[in-house]
Amino acid sequence: MGSNIFGIGLSALNAAQLGITTTGHNIANASTPGYNRQTILQAANEPQNLGGSFIGQGVSVTQIQRQYNSFLGGQVNASQSAKNQADVYFTQISQINNLVADPTAGVTPALQDFFKAFQNLAASPNGTAGAAARQAALSSAQSLAGRLNGLQTRLDQISADVNGQIGTTVNAINSYATQLANLNDTIEKAQGTSSSSSGPNDLLDQRDQIVTELSKLTKVSVVPQGAKYNVFIGNGQPLVLGSNVNQLAVSQSLTDPTRTEVSYLANGVPVLLPENSFAGGKLGGLFDFRASTLDVAQNSIGRIAIGLATQFNDQQKLGLDLNGQVGGNFFSVAGPVTTPSALNTSTASINATITDTTALTTSDYRLQFIGGNYKITRLSDGATQSSATLPLKFDGINFQLAPPPAAAVPAAGDEYLIRPTAAGGSTFAVAIQDPAKLAAAAPLTTSFPTTNTGSGKISVGVANSQVSSGSNSATATIGPATADDSFLGSTLAAPVNLTFASPANTISGFPAGATVSVKVGAVTTTYPPPATVPYTSGATISFSGISFAIKDGVTPPANGDTFTLAAALPVAASTLTYNAAGNTITGFPATANVTVTNGSVSTIYPAGTAVPYTSGSTISYNGISFSVSGNPANGDVFNVAPNTNGSGDNRNAVILSNLQTKNTVAGSTTTFQGGYAQFVSLVGNKAHELEITNASETKLLAQNITAQQSESGVNLDEEAANLLRYQQAYQAAGKLMQIASTLFDSLLALGR
Repeated sequence: MGSNIFGIGLSALNAAQLGITTTGHNIANASTPGYNRQTILQAANEPQNLGGSFIGQGVSVTQIQRQYNSFLGGQVNASQSAKNQADVYFTQISQINNLVADPTAGVTPALQDFFKAFQNLAASPNGTAGAAARQAALSSAQSLAGRLNGLQTRLDQISADVNGQIGTTVNAINSYATQLANLNDTIEKAQGTSSSSSGPNDLLDQRDQIVTELSKLTKVSVVPQGAKYNVFIGNGQPLVLGSNVNQLAVSQSLTDPTRTEVSYLANGVPVLLPENSFAGGKLGGLFDFRASTLDVAQNSIGRIAIGLATQFNDQQKLGLDLNGQVGGNFFSVAGPVTTPSALNTSTASINATITDTTALTTSDYRLQFIGGNYKITRLSDGATQSSATLPLKFDGINFQLAPPPAAAVPAAGDEYLIRPTAAGGSTFAVAIQDPAKLAAAAPLTTSFPTTNTGSGKISVGVANSQVSSGSNSATATIGPATADDSFLGSTLAAPVNLTFASPANTISGFPAGATVSVKVGAVTTTYPPPATVPYTSGATISFSGISFAIKDGVTPPANGDTFTLAAALPVAASTLTYNAAGNTITGFPATANVTVTNGSVSTIYPAGTAVPYTSGSTISYNGISFSVSGNPANGDVFNVAPNTNGSGDNRNAVILSNLQTKNTVAGSTTTFQGGYAQFVSLVGNKAHELEITNASETKLLAQNITAQQSESGVNLDEEAANLLRYQQAYQAAGKLMQIASTLFDSLLALGR
């Protein structure tokens, strides 16, 4: 009996001692990250059957149990990913928000100062005040260029920083993956050598803590498989499968060498993963910020820069400078950037040119050659256009194959990234240094002599196109020619003479190397060089940024009729005469087709035709416009001549300053300042949204951690109570063993 009591006491003593050890372990690790409270589970030993009675045999500790709830742990990890993604995104966007929101250092005040300088020039175009105004206009333009360049430089720095953080994050993910794989192997071996139902608790805690740390970097999904964890990140990319690690790597984008992306190694070869495959955590926040805000910010600044430079240059070229010369480019700016994929198998190259700055978006584009068709995708929303041939126009951009020797048909699967406005902000610069070259004057003058006997008057004329059009056809007419934003003046260094052939019913004579498109209704057909195109009355014909229409008159054109396109400036001198007998005006240049617009109705008259007179109607020819009004008398004349002196003339400066209030951005819905304000508002609203989201995710994470700690965390008060309880149990067990020892000694004494 004494021996039995001794055994029972010993089992109680061991159990109490293990309880004290476990409690002490909890207390020691109360502040250890990822530690989960441990408790001992006790069970009575199997009793001994003596004469039909079962005598107890003490106690055994069956398990040291880890208080871990996988559901609560998963909630903490999910909240950790969401919180870190919002936190990183908010931190990054705050840099841009602080940069553009400054009312004194941003682009808006520079734009205001720039246009104010041109308003001052328009008010004081000559003399000492005019010279000062010209210099002030040039200085304000340089200041604006500096602001745009500085803003773009800062955005480039942020982009480089994002690339660096992506690399650091990928290295950290790989490190955690290796640790997880090693722990998987260690835990499996430990459990395989243990007869206990419990695992190596501290190792399990370490593994779960690494998963939590990993969830701060990217979204994590855990699938247990026996004693091991299979870990998937992002939208399902396997990272750890048992003891095997799928290492991630930092790679360059196939279509943008300045852009860092993430790949995984397959047989030692990196395979790029889409940016949107990494949701959650720091990595998800960085990718989300770059795609949704940083790229848009760079393109928004570029759109303003390209739009302003192009619109200003186009109008500058319709004016006259102080030297009596037609204006040249006031600003310089780079066009679209096209990059072929590193996986392309052909040498084909794509040229992208901007034809309409008012239609530009803030998106990049992907062009693919698939199934014999060219497919262009707007990356911001996935909108597409497809065609079997190029060129193809989309959002104010003309996509076409590069000229020889680069021109080759792309191979199937070839891909190109086109960034129309990405380089605008960094390359925006003032192209002139001499204030005298600022074209403030109009290139033509209009007048009527005092010898006129009627009351007719001619308005101040304006130049409205860089291209003049005319013909020698007695019946057919060529309408006013328009030049889009891709037009180069060198195209018309020599006049282009187009010839109509009958009965072939074709037009030829386009410049060598020019691709010509003909639009009939909604159908556009492209003709490669050397182009001879079929003639359709009223069809829109376009080449090299010039568009026009040739139309039948009383009869179609005659064989050999020519239609001429030439530079509109300098203006040809003309003396227009009013003829009372027919109520007409004559004297227009010999080959000029004249357009008369009355209200919304425009009528084109063949060259050499007497033009009916309607008071106040707009008369246009050779790229210039004016109106004649009143009641002229027979023989009254009206003079149109080139302006030979730009001094004292502010007509073009007025038009240039009016560009401030003209809707030329975002589909002609807003001004330059309005477009920039939209960008600032976009950044500010997104930053505010993320601030709220970040605060919400922080609170949710705190709640989930509290719920987890309430079950798994160490409560020192509770552990202190357990320590006293096990201490008392230990003392009682010791007393029991003392009694057993006394009884055993008594039995031994009986035998002596």
